[in-house]
Amino acid sequence: MPIDPYAVLRALLLAEAARDGRAVLPARETPDPEQPTDDKDQDTDPQDRA
Repeated sequence: MPIDPYAVLRALLLAEAARDGRAVLPARETPDPEQPTDDKDQDTDPQDRA
């Protein structure tokens, strides 16, 4: 099985960042509150649909 060079690079960069105390945690899987929702209940005014 060949070695993935990108996986090696990623592991080295993560190890260096953890050693230096600047490791970045992965993004959480929570939805962004700034994004508009797809609620159909909000489009109750006929003028909003046009």
